[in-house]
Amino acid sequence: MLLSVIGIGLLIVLATLFGKETVKLVTDLTYIPVSGTLVVLSSMLSIRFRKTGNHGKAWLFFLAISVSWFIAETTWSALELVYHENPFPSIADVFYLAGYPFWFCFLFYYIKPVKNAVTKKMILGATAISVAMLIPSTYMAYDLDPKVSLLSNVIATSYPILDSIIFIPALIGIVLFFRGEVNFTWSLVCIGIVLQSVGDSGFQIATFTNTYYTGHPVDILFLWSYIFLSFGVYDHIRIFKKTKDEKSRSNLI
Repeated sequence: MLLSVIGIGLLIVLATLFGKETVKLVTDLTYIPVSGTLVVLSSMLSIRFRKTGNHGKAWLFFLAISVSWFIAETTWSALELVYHENPFPSIADVFYLAGYPFWFCFLFYYIKPVKNAVTKKMILGATAISVAMLIPSTYMAYDLDPKVSLLSNVIATSYPILDSIIFIPALIGIVLFFRGEVNFTWSLVCIGIVLQSVGDSGFQIATFTNTYYTGHPVDILFLWSYIFLSFGVYDHIRIFKKTKDEKSRSNLI
């Protein structure tokens, strides 16, 4: 995982040295296999759980997220590389935004089994941090001198707003991990959500200041988010297989 994170970061940085056209091509072509890997891993985990229990339902919603965002990434790349059109705003945003309801459902079912470990202090702390992160985004959306169209403003601002909601259980999940209440899988998923949230805020700032381009440093955060999410799913697949093998051996004794 560490090698993947470092490798992706170096790839985008090195591509930047060859100009915006090169980094655009490299970034777009990197998004597709990275997001596609998440779809494959999510499919494997969903098939193994088969909708059983809260976790089974949770991973089914997670699969929906990964499919929706894979379509979004593929659409963005196709618009930019094949049709040479501006991918923002575009139909790609429809698929990005469509993933958020599935995020809410995933987090609800996944955190439900450990809800008794969640304290009011955790909720208030996570909410305060989330609101603090949302204030700059809201302020920029109502700037008296916007540098983007109304549609671009609404879509770019909607990402941080929606992120602020899923950011709360993500922070709580990280706290629970350090307290030993949840497993490593949950921590990786939560870190992925945090990276996504920070990336969306950076995307909004870059869009409003007319400095965003595909291959912008915020794209590294989005790619890292996919990596953490993928390794989180992979770790859960590994745990699931290990548990199943142990049950099979116990039945033979």
